[in-house]
Amino acid sequence: MSVVEKIREQYKANLMQELAAKPHHRRIMHLDDVRSIGVIARNLTDTQQITLSQFTHHMTNRGSMVRKLELPHNAEDLLDKYGLPKPEFMQFFTSYHYDLLIDTTTGSDLFGPYVTLNTSSNLRVAYGGTPPLPQTADPQKTDTDSQPKCHLGIYDLIIIGKPTFDMSRYLTNILEYLVQIRKT
Repeated sequence: MSVVEKIREQYKANLMQELAAKPHHRRIMHLDDVRSIGVIARNLTDTQQITLSQFTHHMTNRGSMVRKLELPHNAEDLLDKYGLPKPEFMQFFTSYHYDLLIDTTTGSDLFGPYVTLNTSSNLRVAYGGTPPLPQTADPQKTDTDSQPKCHLGIYDLIIIGKPTFDMSRYLTNILEYLVQIRKT
């Protein structure tokens, strides 16, 4: 790794740490009480686009407003020199508060976690490809390419699944968990 790459990585690590230190007021609610949902996506396949469209339609019929922020393939012009989304690209999405924020990005990419930390929400959900190691492990290292452990502090709920991401199963699991929350 060159000196410039090391500086960029250190900058991103410091920025993520600074954003993660901001207060986040968690609130887990029953699915019936969820009125606004934000979905973060990157490089969706056609099948994933259809799945997300079906999810959006289903949740809209249940009375929830769903907004999506998607970084399409070959959209480097929407990223800054550090590989993070430009503020003007995220502004419309991050200007709203969400009852539920779903990050569908996987791997060690910072797009999803960065947008998550810049978005006001009650419940932050992510996908993890393998169970996390004990907290005594170095939080900067990764278990696999599926989900860096340093992202564990960002999310309130991590759905652990197979190393290969299945969008349909992931969204179904989120809904199944939220239905089990006791209503108050």
